Amino acid sequence: MSKKGFAFCLGLGLLLITLVRPPAFSHSRTHQQASLSNPAEEIPVVKPAGKKNPLSDVGYFIWEFNQTPKMGTVILKVEVYNQKEEKVSHLQIDGRSDMPSMRGHHDSGEVAFKVNNQGSYLLPVNIVMPGDWEVILTFRWGEKILYRGRILFKV
Repeated sequence: MSKKGFAFCLGLGLLLITLVRPPAFSHSRTHQQASLSNPAEEIPVVKPAGKKNPLSDVGYFIWEFNQTPKMGTVILKVEVYNQKEEKVSHLQIDGRSDMPSMRGHHDSGEVAFKVNNQGSYLLPVNIVMPGDWEVILTFRWGEKILYRGRILFKV
């Protein structure tokens, strides 16, 4: 094959790859956005740290960070109480951290909180850059979603 023929085939091959395969950025961005939540669903912002947030069919929950959020890892602690003011730990809570302004670029994915021996739910949150952040909380009892809410904070 001549140099001209080889160059033509190489160019044609590159053109076909570009036309057939969508750009990686748009594909991964679309996939990540779709996996975050239903776009039509409005997830409410929870009350500030230390305040009672109603939790249907259970009671309420409170949340706090182990320290003021900064670069690195902070621990989000959630405590759930029933109507009798007793701490409960029979729920499944998932958290998903991300930067709303850069949706999907720093998404942690759904991560299950771990329950410590005091009955508190704990989630490490990895802060990789300054800016506005959120943690989306999902409370489940079996397969039933009891509550979804967003914690908003700035680093």
